[in-house]
Amino acid sequence: MTSSTPTDLFDPAHYEIGKSVGYLLARAKSMLSQGVEQEVSSLDMTQAQASCLMMLAEGEATTVTDLARNLSTDAGSVTRLLSRMEKRGLIERTRRDDDRRVVDLSLTPEGETMVEKLPVVFCNVLRRHFEGFSNEEIETLRGLLLRFLANNRSGGASAGCPFDENSG
Repeated sequence: MTSSTPTDLFDPAHYEIGKSVGYLLARAKSMLSQGVEQEVSSLDMTQAQASCLMMLAEGEATTVTDLARNLSTDAGSVTRLLSRMEKRGLIERTRRDDDRRVVDLSLTPEGETMVEKLPVVFCNVLRRHFEGFSNEEIETLRGLLLRFLANNRSGGASAGCPFDENSG
């Protein structure tokens, strides 16, 4: 009878970047982002702009801080991104009366029209990248990723993954 001792999958002595879960997640995210970037270019838009519009439309973000956290970037980058979107007439920014430092974001009618086109884009990209996967495999992956994100939440249940209920 052999004893099964747990193997440390994260043992630095056996680390190979090409097989690292973190590296593979980053590559997968990059491939998905590039796929969306290609698809939305016909709409004269970037992947980051499309993601911002979807987050605003779904109520996953309402401020620059929310978007920066959800996009894993800094507020300055998001502010510049929003300036381009505002010039294009897709969003509007409104300072709060009770705290002038906070700027609330909302979609304009033009932004809402654009958002209607985006789920098809995101789904087409996902469909291409998950070709050959069963529904069960995709749901398992989604569950594992949600659990991974939940393990790494900081600041309580409201922080972390804003897409717990997202079906994409």
